[in-house]
Amino acid sequence: MIKKEGFINTDIEKTVKAIIDFIRRYAIDLKRNGALIGLSGGLDSCVTLKLCIEALGRDRVRAIILPERDSDPTQMRDAKKFAESLSVKYTVKRISPILWWLGVYRLYPPSFLFSRSVQKRFVIKHRKKLSKAIGKDLYLANLEGENNQELNKGLAFYRIKHRIRSSILFYYSELYNYLFVGTSNKSEWLTGFFVKYGDGVADIMPLISLFKTQVNDIASYLNIDAYFIEKAPSPDLIPGITDSDMLKMSYGKLDQILAGLERNMTEDKIGRISGATEEEIERVRSMISKSENLRTWPIGFN
Repeated sequence: MIKKEGFINTDIEKTVKAIIDFIRRYAIDLKRNGALIGLSGGLDSCVTLKLCIEALGRDRVRAIILPERDSDPTQMRDAKKFAESLSVKYTVKRISPILWWLGVYRLYPPSFLFSRSVQKRFVIKHRKKLSKAIGKDLYLANLEGENNQELNKGLAFYRIKHRIRSSILFYYSELYNYLFVGTSNKSEWLTGFFVKYGDGVADIMPLISLFKTQVNDIASYLNIDAYFIEKAPSPDLIPGITDSDMLKMSYGKLDQILAGLERNMTEDKIGRISGATEEEIERVRSMISKSENLRTWPIGFN
């Protein structure tokens, strides 16, 4: 089955088979007993888990669920529900004690004593205020860096969460001699919508060459419940923050822009296919260029 939309053409059946072979091959090449996934309850991790099961069998796959104080309780329930639906082993480890010990939660304690709806309103208001103070698009400021104490505090607050998680996932992968399988997709990777040395590291990344909309198509092909496909994507690091809030557009539009830029299409053609404005296309260009440092590992002296 070939899914065609704008610049993105996907032979879904062929792609799924290739990813399954990729996972199976690396498990053999690296002499691993199975695969381990950090399961968030989001679609990317659900698709990755299903692909690993297809490649290795459910008895050789394990999911680790790592909630913390600011996690949406729905996400953990969804992660457990999905793992149970596939009869796959899973472990829940709360990382809140580690974050408390490090003093992370002392950075933003007041608003988080209230209901989640109040938390969300606080975060949205705080982001708008900070963006105005900096005088820049807050997401681009995150990528390029800014000598602003409040911004830097926010970066430290949420990035450590993914870095703690990656350390725990590497621990369990080595304990069981399993592949640590990452869940980042191409849309996130190109725009810097991941945490360097956090959710941006793993032994293998099966979805890294697929745009988010392609992951959605694969989810449908794998018969993953529509509930997971239709959920609003969220990094689930701070209440009130969703992918579309940060990226300022839907993945449908973003992926068409990314695919058009990748093919060196003119802005006019990209705009016609994606419905994007010149400003939106330029913003995506900026995200790609300003996030380049996130896609490179430590720079060595030579």
